[in-house]
Amino acid sequence: MLIVIAFSYQSERTQSMTLQQLRAFLAVVECGGFRAASRRLDISQAGLTTSLKALEATLGVQLLRRSVQGVVLTAEGERLLPRARLITREAGKAQEEAQSALNAEAGSLAIGLGPTPTAVLLHLVVPEFHRRFPAVQLRLFSGFYEQLLPELQQARIQLAVTAVPDEGVAVGFEVRRLFRSALVVIARRGHPLAAARSLKALQGQEWVLLGPPGGPGGTVLRFHAEQGLPRPRVAATCESFSHLTPLIRGTDWLAMVPVAMMENKLLGDDVLALSIEQSPPSFDNCLIYRSDSPLTGVADTFAGMCQSFSRVLARGASDAVIGQA
Repeated sequence: MLIVIAFSYQSERTQSMTLQQLRAFLAVVECGGFRAASRRLDISQAGLTTSLKALEATLGVQLLRRSVQGVVLTAEGERLLPRARLITREAGKAQEEAQSALNAEAGSLAIGLGPTPTAVLLHLVVPEFHRRFPAVQLRLFSGFYEQLLPELQQARIQLAVTAVPDEGVAVGFEVRRLFRSALVVIARRGHPLAAARSLKALQGQEWVLLGPPGGPGGTVLRFHAEQGLPRPRVAATCESFSHLTPLIRGTDWLAMVPVAMMENKLLGDDVLALSIEQSPPSFDNCLIYRSDSPLTGVADTFAGMCQSFSRVLARGASDAVIGQA
């Protein structure tokens, strides 16, 4: 690490003193001579003398005088001494902090992902992140907004990437919007109402709610209410797609999932999307993290990659590969 401190003085040209020169100056003062100082810094006496002469030339003053007792500080050297100690001490702290940050980047990063970001971004962001940070152990957790929020509050994850309710996120969190995603009605292939074109035509069918009724996963209830239809019959409520998929495949129940889940065939070929004329609700998918806990360098890089790939996908270039986030 090189810290350059500029001093203005009357000379034919402006020079800069370096941290190496200040350390050489301090070593000579504290050791009482050039021989001991050169041993401390593990450099030759000639190299040490060159650094001191360069420092004096930069400042335009004499800092040290040689005597039979060793070296003696001049008045200018006395004035520089406390500043030199302060500068080198702060430089040491900066180096320690940088090393700590580097060590942190070689640790782990916990990320929470909602269903749509999992389908749309996971296969793009994670491999690129691993290529850039191979030493970071990436820990991925699945869940809806209502499930990931407590994980953020308890600092068990550093960042959540998920759909958020229309009313927004709770107080105390920062949000970066990524993209808006739509939902679609799904049923098993061969369902007797697979050709239905309206929500009203599905009246009387039983539904599976995905996630808490008040959140993005429970929009079946909201969809019916917006269309002025009676509350639907709810057969079950699931907290994950591992529960939802076999229920839809093995029954005549219906559900609503993100369009991206179907486009990426994450539910298999036995499940199909119904062509309902009414537009189902949609949600903003966002990056969420605590306001009182700024993102670490690697977490911020992961967030930046999510933003970059989201912009590419929004332009219709889902097959592009981004080298830099």
